[in-house]
Amino acid sequence: MVQDQESVLREFEAFVYWLDRVHVCMVDDGHVVEFNDHLKHSDRYLTRTPPYSDGLKDLDLSDVTRHDILTTLVNFYNFLKDEKGVVSNNPAQQALQSFNEDEFDLTPPDRPRIEMSEMREFLEWLDTPFERAVILTLLKTGVRIGELINIDLQCVHLGDGMGNIHPLFQSLLDRYGVDLISEVRDKPDTMFVYTKFNEETEIRKEIRKRGNKRKDKHGSVIPIDDELKTTLLEYLLTRNPPLEHDHRDTAIPLFTKPSNHGTLDRLTYDSVLSQFGERGSGSADGALADYGWYKEGAVTEENVFMHYFRHYFTDNHKHNHGVYRGWMPAGVIAYIRGDVDKSATVGSERRESTARENTYSHSDWRNYKLNIEQPYLDNIYKFGLYDQTVPRRDPAVESRR
Repeated sequence: MVQDQESVLREFEAFVYWLDRVHVCMVDDGHVVEFNDHLKHSDRYLTRTPPYSDGLKDLDLSDVTRHDILTTLVNFYNFLKDEKGVVSNNPAQQALQSFNEDEFDLTPPDRPRIEMSEMREFLEWLDTPFERAVILTLLKTGVRIGELINIDLQCVHLGDGMGNIHPLFQSLLDRYGVDLISEVRDKPDTMFVYTKFNEETEIRKEIRKRGNKRKDKHGSVIPIDDELKTTLLEYLLTRNPPLEHDHRDTAIPLFTKPSNHGTLDRLTYDSVLSQFGERGSGSADGALADYGWYKEGAVTEENVFMHYFRHYFTDNHKHNHGVYRGWMPAGVIAYIRGDVDKSATVGSERRESTARENTYSHSDWRNYKLNIEQPYLDNIYKFGLYDQTVPRRDPAVESRR
């Protein structure tokens, strides 16, 4: 836990030393309150984050991010108190609980509410299988954009409903000489998202230009429902054909840049923003802008950003939240999103095991189906994009597995 949150802890350590020349084990709740104020009003970090950057990095924190940073401090002091016995109380917890309820705006920061019918209209309006596949993947999984572009073809298993690989998808794998990775090989209708790594890291013999922020050290196996499965097959069957040379020694990306040259270049973060017309990307008539959801220079609350779809997934699957009546347990949401589940570590007592730990185990197929796949499939929202979708596993076949 300490290693995973090292950048936050380094910043807090630098702040309290700069403020009062005290060690992090000697702080009180007042220090945490002042640290929160620093995060609200300062424009620079005191530490260099990430470590390889030059100079101080600009601060531009949403309320959600500040809340996450302070929650990290709660977890850190719980660790010092309960496992190390270094401190007798949790100053971060006291400070967090003392804040007014209006201190943080934890609702999706980009646009407060889009009805299900409106989101369906947007998905139907998109005029390419590529755009629909990107947006629906973000909506159905809540993955970050960087994680989405790092998904490889071998990390996806689209089944035929009988326990085997779908023949159309199998032909695509054969065409590229791709074998499925072990995490999804025996799990039809799933995709695997790599664990956390920095940019310029080599993954599957390819230097990745964008890192992953997923918190779990093992990565995540995410179920694919029939609607997303249909969309992914539609996209894969219409994307650029392969080049003539052998691809067996290199990773084949799931999502590639739109191109007329027969290339299979991996989709990049900048090309996503350009394709959807966000943030002065030089494509003011991209999909979000064309639809009227994004306008350069408009206030944040009036725009829909690509990151908004991750918030949409999260908020609409919490109990009694959002615009959707279904809901998933907090641990399932945390696992799918690749977060640390804070539901059991932020409070007056620390539980033996968190909700996330109770649901996480993609190595045990039976446990995974019971605790992750089934709650997900029972509650994932459907947009009704197709009159008929490609079915998932046949229940009769599943009962014999």
